[in-house]
Amino acid sequence: MAEVRALARNSAIAAGAVVANGLLSAAILALCAKLGQTAEIGAYTVMTSALAFVLIFLSGGSTLLYLNGTEEQRALVRSQWMLVVVPGLLLGTVAVGAFYATKGYGLGALAAAGVVALGNGLATLQLSDFSRRMRFLASAVLMCTSKAASLVMVLLGVPLTVALAAAGLAQLLAGELVLGKHGSLRANLLHGLSARRAIAGYRSSRHLFGFSLADLYVARFGTLVLSLVATPAVMGSFGAIVTAYQAIGGVVQSALQVPMVARARSRLGIEHSAHPAGFSIGVALACAIPGAATVAVLAPFLTHTVLSLPHPGAATWLAVFMLALPCLAVTRALLFNWIGDGHYGRATKAMTIVAAVLTVCVAVGVPLWGPLGTAGATAVAEAAALAIILAGLGRRGEPRRPVPLEPPVTAPPAAEPRGAGSRAG
Repeated sequence: MAEVRALARNSAIAAGAVVANGLLSAAILALCAKLGQTAEIGAYTVMTSALAFVLIFLSGGSTLLYLNGTEEQRALVRSQWMLVVVPGLLLGTVAVGAFYATKGYGLGALAAAGVVALGNGLATLQLSDFSRRMRFLASAVLMCTSKAASLVMVLLGVPLTVALAAAGLAQLLAGELVLGKHGSLRANLLHGLSARRAIAGYRSSRHLFGFSLADLYVARFGTLVLSLVATPAVMGSFGAIVTAYQAIGGVVQSALQVPMVARARSRLGIEHSAHPAGFSIGVALACAIPGAATVAVLAPFLTHTVLSLPHPGAATWLAVFMLALPCLAVTRALLFNWIGDGHYGRATKAMTIVAAVLTVCVAVGVPLWGPLGTAGATAVAEAAALAIILAGLGRRGEPRRPVPLEPPVTAPPAAEPRGAGSRAG
């Protein structure tokens, strides 16, 4: 019971950090909209959406493996990132920026947004280091401080993309100082890098590549399709809405990451952590239902008064997105449990179902209804996919935890003393 309470506390910290971060993001978006920076919002939205796909294709499932895998697998991931992912993302930034520059977006905003995307990619490894050690409070402080700094810079007249890029890079530096020798971006990580280890990293994360790609596809595909047919002005308003939806969904997934990491630590022999599978579903619903209901009711106020979005349909877009949230929450709870237990293939198949249903819904909804069709496609896809997954789970039952990939260690490492799961930060 004490372990469950500790996990609940850490889940609350992780979710609360994303809530605070989301509120700060909303404040930044509102301020930028009031200052007429909708072009900055649009450039940030399309650039980060496109580069997120570039990042997934370059990194595979390495970020999830870095969080849930063995120490040897984590070392392989470092070679993969330093030798392939970072150089490839820089080239992708140039290519994607050149493409969207021909669509009417500002070149400076696109370049700054590319720096944001690169920083966000590196931050995923850094946050994994914090989560792996159950240091959720420390990562929360860093995340929120960075976003608060962005808000201050925007207040001082700095463009949105530049403010986010500068604060994000500062967050990476501060995080490495806090992590010390355990940081993923330390200078000594260059020792032992090799192309052979990078290739081995791709092989080790192959089962998680499909999951990561499908997860990103679900989050970004509708926005990318809409960006091809909508004007930058429409994308500026829609970008604010979809960013808000993704931020709220991030609250749920951050809370669910805590039991996932606890299950992985138990599987790898780092420490024992026992909690029922239904714990994650309870956490998901506790986060999703109140949040979705509150945002749906306040949608007109949030879109027109707070964000000052010019499109009258923006409130409806946001409310429809909220219909997807509870279904998303339950689906990700199931899938994160499976990943923590090492059932990577099963989680990938389930996420692929969500992506397949979304493809059909976007193909129908976006040409007919534009932004509203994108939001509706997301809601229908999440609900339909959850029904399919639950039907399959009822037939097959919950899988057993697999045997650890490596023999459990007899004593935990000094950096991760036994009982770390009961502390936050």
